[in-house]
Amino acid sequence: MTTEKDIPQDVPLPEPSLLVLVSGIAAQAMTSMGIFPNPINNKTEIKLNQAKHLINTIAVIESKTEGNRTDEESTKIAGVLHELRTMYLAAQREQESRQSITE
Repeated sequence: MTTEKDIPQDVPLPEPSLLVLVSGIAAQAMTSMGIFPNPINNKTEIKLNQAKHLINTIAVIESKTEGNRTDEESTKIAGVLHELRTMYLAAQREQESRQSITE
């Protein structure tokens, strides 16, 4: 039975901005790498193809907004991409080691 507390509530959101957009996509990428649980089913799932797509989406945003970003935006986007790529490589290694154990 669904109760009132199980239904997601409408919460205040930050003003739309380039960094809010990138942060949202980054959070989705981290969920795809199993860093955060999936908010829908609260399960940790590793979907590296999805994570790679989301990371590449941020790279496209970085490329397409070149010359139109503030210094702060450029620095933060570059930092997010670096962190996500590092996490992706770690998740990839973890998945490969798990597969070699099961084989």
